[in-house]
Amino acid sequence: MKTNEKLCPFCKKENLCQAHIKNSTCWCFDIKVPKELIALIPQNLQMKSCICKNCIEAFKENKEKFIEEINPYK
Repeated sequence: MKTNEKLCPFCKKENLCQAHIKNSTCWCFDIKVPKELIALIPQNLQMKSCICKNCIEAFKENKEKFIEEINPYK
């Protein structure tokens, strides 16, 4: 499966990550991504693109609902 580094691996929308830009102050530097959320991504696709802020917050708010409704890897 091919990944697009600009798209969230869950919702497939733009992740708006700017970590690749030199001297960036991307939002992703200041948010903790739960290890349980990362573990939902197949290992060969992990660390290929950033999870978007909306998916991180949705997972933190209601993990079970996120897994049931949003997770394309189930």
